[in-house]
Amino acid sequence: MLVVLSGAKKNVGDFVITERAERILQHVTGHEIRRLPNWESLDHHLDVLRAADGIVVAGGPGYRPDLHGGVYPLTSDPGVLAELAVPVTFFGLGWKGDPGDDFDHHHYRFNMRTRQLIETLGGAGRYSARDDLSVTVLSKNNVPQPVMSGCPVWYDLETLNRWSDPPQAIKQVVFTPPQQEMFHDQSRRLLATLKDRYVDAHFIVAFQRGIAQDVHTSAAEARLLIDYERYARELGCEVRDVSYDTRHIDFYRDSDLHVGYRLHAHLVFLSYGRPSVILEEDGRARGAAESLDTPSVRAWRLTAAGKLARRFHSHPAESFARRAGAPIKAARVDVAADVMAIIESERAAGHPAVRRATGRIAATWPIMQDFARGVVRT
Repeated sequence: MLVVLSGAKKNVGDFVITERAERILQHVTGHEIRRLPNWESLDHHLDVLRAADGIVVAGGPGYRPDLHGGVYPLTSDPGVLAELAVPVTFFGLGWKGDPGDDFDHHHYRFNMRTRQLIETLGGAGRYSARDDLSVTVLSKNNVPQPVMSGCPVWYDLETLNRWSDPPQAIKQVVFTPPQQEMFHDQSRRLLATLKDRYVDAHFIVAFQRGIAQDVHTSAAEARLLIDYERYARELGCEVRDVSYDTRHIDFYRDSDLHVGYRLHAHLVFLSYGRPSVILEEDGRARGAAESLDTPSVRAWRLTAAGKLARRFHSHPAESFARRAGAPIKAARVDVAADVMAIIESERAAGHPAVRRATGRIAATWPIMQDFARGVVRT
């Protein structure tokens, strides 16, 4: 039995990560899966852990400074995990630099508690990354033998190595709004431009983290999302709340183009061999675009505070600015021209970016399989 720690709460992207990770693990190892929430302490599940042949942390932007005790509670004493004598595998995780430029990448460091976890696990700890930038982050932080396996979402086992040609006609477009409020106005202008350009296409605005207020969405967040929903409907778009269940995004497979800010919508489309243009809110999208060799559009620009820190190569100056409430980044006013140029050049050339992406996915699949074989004790 494998214990898989999942971050799936509401965002459908987290459900895709978990489900595809579990399918890969079952396909490769044949083991039964026991899923546990990654946001709860494992101190309450020690009996389950003792019966496991391996523990797997499934995907997501978990390679953060506060990986242990912040992103993942795990066990309060990492020695407990080490004493289980089973592999503890971090499976296709990524970094989360914000804004995610080279300055961030260079200064990205794990905190003391995370470093202690890695040291305590020793040879029982196994680490794979979803993009090349994340592998470099692991190496800089002295993580032993990191592997570039790609994100579990790269691999749709029904489609893998059986991709059809990308569609030439744009009949149905999926647009995913941003996570961060600062990009709402920019994204609305982009959506309006796309609607004006592709007047015969059916547009679906997919809210991957939902719209309405609930335990995972505050009243303030819901008001912003409801206003965005109203705007999209006024433009003539269909709106879908696709949270909580991957069946809600089955229509992605039959759509012709994705444009938007949600990383896992982008990866799902590419896993199907379908065109997608990702807007970079932070380093997550940058890492995916660079690793799959696909074009992306930077949604942000540096503020004066951000530029100053980079001019003097001073990470303490940026940390001070953040603590003082000075923003490091702001939204670019308009990204539509950049997005349109990518869409049209890709169509004219026969979608070379999609072919490069599926080529990288196919080439990395044996690495992912080999890494997955090691999640169980021998």
